[in-house]
Amino acid sequence: MIQFTNKLIIMVAAILTISMISAQSTIAQDDGSVTGLSAPSEVQTFSSAFDTFVESDPQGFGVYDERDSSTFSPGEAITLYIEPVGFEYGTTAEEGDESLNTINFSADFIISDTEGNVLTGQQGLPVSEIISHHQNKEVFIPFTISQTTPFPVGDYVITYTIHDSNSGNSFDIVKEISISEE
Repeated sequence: MIQFTNKLIIMVAAILTISMISAQSTIAQDDGSVTGLSAPSEVQTFSSAFDTFVESDPQGFGVYDERDSSTFSPGEAITLYIEPVGFEYGTTAEEGDESLNTINFSADFIISDTEGNVLTGQQGLPVSEIISHHQNKEVFIPFTISQTTPFPVGDYVITYTIHDSNSGNSFDIVKEISISEE
């Protein structure tokens, strides 16, 4: 955790995992045809195709309960559902020298006040790696920030940064949130 202010110390913990849709659906995408995404990853810039706050941990790609606001209670978990596109695949040799595909991300986040003063953050958070026989395209990252010490009531800006370890590329998602007792 990084702490940048002597006025306010916010304790947070981030939980990150990467998930993919069932193998049956991803096999159909291996031929480069577009199903559910706007274009094959090789012509996309590494970015978020879609992101939204959700009520609880997503159950799969596109399987989530979207939150209707960006207002959270003190102490409530803040979960952002992210669908990255344009990432690159790595390879690894497993048993029998069969080459497998890897998808590997890491993440950072910074929480600021509305004037841009950085309050806290974390860098280099690992995201679970996918190792697959196929070049899976439908992956998602559920990014949860837990308020281990409840945030004070107020308005904040969270800057999420997702890094593609295979390409070295990154993108930011900036979200404004409010913490309210109501």
